[in-house]
Amino acid sequence: MKKLKVERECGKLIVKDGWLMCPSCRRRKVLQVRPETTAKNLIVYCRDCRTETMVDIEQGQCFESRCR
Repeated sequence: MKKLKVERECGKLIVKDGWLMCPSCRRRKVLQVRPETTAKNLIVYCRDCRTETMVDIEQGQCFESRCR
């Protein structure tokens, strides 16, 4: 069996005015992030483009935790 592998660039996500912007469409604020916020493998959902993204948040900095 072959596995379908699609690679995307992983890295730091955009946080604007304390809100995580959707990594796919960049139009919607999907999650409020404070400087002391931490989370691992958190799934965020964008209602505009209907995508789910798994993120890690370390001290207010957001990173994609899974690349597809």
